[in-house]
Parts: sequence; structure tokens; C-alpha cells
Amino acid sequence: MAQLMVCFPSARTKGCRKQSTGVTCLSGESDKLPTGGEKKHMKTCYRIPAPYAEQFLKLADDYVCDSPARPERFIQKMKNNRGAVSAITQAGLDENGLERKNPVIVALGDSVTAGHFESLLPRDPEKLRAWFSDMTKNSGQEIPPGEITDARESYVEKFRLALIDKYAQTSVSILNAGIAGDVLPMMLKRAKRDVVSHDPDLVLINGSLNWDDKTMGDAETYKTLLKTLVRQLKRETEADIILLTPNGDLSNDMLESLGIPAVIPTTPVRCEAIRAVAREEHVCLADVRAVWDLAAKAGIPWKLLLANAVNHPSVEGHEVYAKVLMKLFEE
Repeated sequence: MAQLMVCFPSARTKGCRKQSTGVTCLSGESDKLPTGGEKKHMKTCYRIPAPYAEQFLKLADDYVCDSPARPERFIQKMKNNRGAVSAITQAGLDENGLERKNPVIVALGDSVTAGHFESLLPRDPEKLRAWFSDMTKNSGQEIPPGEITDARESYVEKFRLALIDKYAQTSVSILNAGIAGDVLPMMLKRAKRDVVSHDPDLVLINGSLNWDDKTMGDAETYKTLLKTLVRQLKRETEADIILLTPNGDLSNDMLESLGIPAVIPTTPVRCEAIRAVAREEHVCLADVRAVWDLAAKAGIPWKLLLANAVNHPSVEGHEVYAKVLMKLFEE
């Protein structure tokens, strides 16, 4: 069973409120979970406690990028694009006689890319079983959300804003193609629809957390699929490609409350596969996991860095993603 199935909150989320915005951050401790029809505007509340947050962000600031390539074409487009007609920019029309489009990025990934944070699932085993039972019975209908989604705090949005700060004369759009629970084989199947069809200038690929060795294969199988995806994007687009290693992840011990053995993540071997594909295909690497490994060596508990205590990084963790991505744009 992959790690994505049940992401329990810790007690730290209980009763969390954002008074300044009037938005309640719901927790899995509630007896009554919101239904999709209630249209609750949920925001992530969890923040890494001091001093770990500052230490973690500093590790990202000090991290030395070790990418085999840089997104040179995309950088030039960001520098040259002015988001104005050619009569003003003197850049000329494109090959189709149209005004040149603003830069477009597609981020392909799973729940982390989609901006998922704390779990909303009940911690009590009986209530949890009831939730899954309702989900199964109501298949195809609106069901209560299982976790907080706050795309405004995702690394995708933080990266876009950082690019705007660096290249102030242009406008850049990011299509968030992150789907919670998704895995690399399915990302490969939807690549044409969700990536190629948008004619991107830059593609981010972040899809290794939900891999299940028992049903999907070993790290070599993962590497082959990732290389296939990279080569497809090279053939069918002119985009620069950035492969991301994921944030840290932990075993979900509370699965045992459902009688399911906890899964020990095998993510490190896939991180090595991602690094190898970046080298072999000469594409960009944003080695986020390297910063998490430095945090572990510095004595920072990973559990405190994760909003759901399993595999969803906190807001600060998403900032680390953005900082590592921006290392590729340093002069």
C-alpha cells in the first residue's frame, strides 16, 4: 500500500484557527467533517516550531546547487519577454504571425504539487473506518475532504512569485498539474493532455512519493519510466525540464489502527534514480531532498517539518522547494 492512502494529523492541529482571516482550520479531531457541499475555505495552519523553521530555511539558503544543467532557454525567455506587442518590444511576431506568448510553466506532480497539507481524517479508528465506508458507498459523489488543500501556499505558487520578483518585466503563468495520490505511471499517461498540449516553456516533474514497490516495481523501473517521460517531453516540446527530488517522508504508523502494517518509505532509492536521470538526460535537477537530508543531520526532526506528520511539507517546506528551484536561476 502506498503512503498516500491515510495521512493522519497530529494533535498539534486541533482547534487551530486563523482569527485574522476568519477562517477555521479544521482538524481530524472533529466529530463532524465538512462535506464538499459546505464549501469551507480551508487554509493550512501548521507552522514549524522555532527554532527549527529558521534553521531549515537557512539550510535551503546555503544549499549549493548541483544540477547538471540550467534552464537556459527559459531564462532567456524570462529576460527578453516584456508581455507587450512587438510594435513596442521590437521582438517581432512568432512563427505563426502572432504576438509572442508569455512564458508558461507546467508543474506535474502529486498532492505536494497540488498544495495538500494537514489531514482532516478522524484519528479514532472506528470513525476512520466509517469515513472510508462512506467514501466507498458514495463513489462518484461529493465526499468529505480528507485533507486541507491550500494551493496558495504550495511551492508552485511560491516559485511563480519568486520568478516575478526576479524578472519583473514579464508575466509568467504556471499550470498546476498536481493530482493528489497520483503516481509516475499515470503522470506519463496524462503527459500529452496536461503538459504537451499547453506548449510549455518549462516543466517541473515531482512524482516519487506515492510509489509502491510491491505493485509498481523497483527503483530501476521508476527510473525507466521517468526517463521515458523526459524523452517524450524533449521530443514533443521545446521546454526546459526540471526534475525535483521530493521532500522527506515518514512511515504512517497510524495505519496500524486499521490493521494495515505501516509502510517504510523507499523514497531514497528513487531520489538516486531522479539524480541519475538528470545527469544522463542532461536536464535540470532541483535536489530538494538534499536539504531535508541536511536538516536530519542537523538534528531537525522531520516529523516537525511535515504538516500531516507523514509526507506533506509545511508552508516552510514549500518555501524550501521554491528556494531550491530558484538556485537554478542564480547568475
